[in-house]
Amino acid sequence: MSSPPSSSSSTNIMLAIYEKKTTTTDLYRPLRNYITFNYSEHEAQTLDDDLQTLNQMRTTIERSSPIDSLTSRRDLLQNYFKTLTLVESRFPISNNKEDINTVTFTWYDAFKSKQKAVQQNVHLEKAAVLFNLGAVYSQIGLGFDRMSVEGRREAVKAFVAAAGAFAFLKESEAGKASGGDLKTTVDVSVECAGMLERLMLAQAQECVFENSIAKGSSSGVCSKIARQVGLYYEEVLAALNVVPLTQHFDKAWLSHVQLKAALFYAEACYRYSLELHEKEEIAEEIARLKS
Repeated sequence: MSSPPSSSSSTNIMLAIYEKKTTTTDLYRPLRNYITFNYSEHEAQTLDDDLQTLNQMRTTIERSSPIDSLTSRRDLLQNYFKTLTLVESRFPISNNKEDINTVTFTWYDAFKSKQKAVQQNVHLEKAAVLFNLGAVYSQIGLGFDRMSVEGRREAVKAFVAAAGAFAFLKESEAGKASGGDLKTTVDVSVECAGMLERLMLAQAQECVFENSIAKGSSSGVCSKIARQVGLYYEEVLAALNVVPLTQHFDKAWLSHVQLKAALFYAEACYRYSLELHEKEEIAEEIARLKS
């Protein structure tokens, strides 16, 4: 018995995450003053070009434009994050009086644009950059033509990369951006980063499912892949229904994820029933279809 086209073909919408916005911040002068005071003017002169480059990267990030290519944006965010990590090891930016405490970072929530975090803390900056990197990767993934095998494969790579960025945010920077008395926005919280990681994995696995259907994989294989997609969406749905994420996202998000979770549970049951039909295990096939 051949498998019919996936019922998800009419509900194959996926979500892209949009970048956080920020305000203008000068890194050059505070860092140069710190180096001059704590090291020497000669050291400051030696590092002047590097400081100018760092400041220019920050300025370019502030002035994001819809006409910017996503790949150039991705590369900029990756390079800026690496540079921040190098700077942090020698020139700490925080509100401690012995550190560089004249740099203030302001970032707005990607989902509630009126909410913002303002900190003298390099970890807020790094958390925001990682969030934006994940967002850009999600947009890259959504840009591929998922009607083709190659397009779906490339989309998988992009969504997995987005998941990796959100996972790194969750594990390395989210806690440091909100520890102690520091207040940050929900979008860079551990909970939100974890939810977005699972969402990107769900979308990557959904592309794998679409490819499996297209190349005629067995019903059993398709059932297992569909179930994993559904499990990822169920995890996203669970996260969206508890604090701090509940009430933070549009109802359309909740409806979308709820639909996807139900759809892929149904897909998994249906594909498994086809496998049982092929094995002539009719009683269990009927039970699966009823579930």
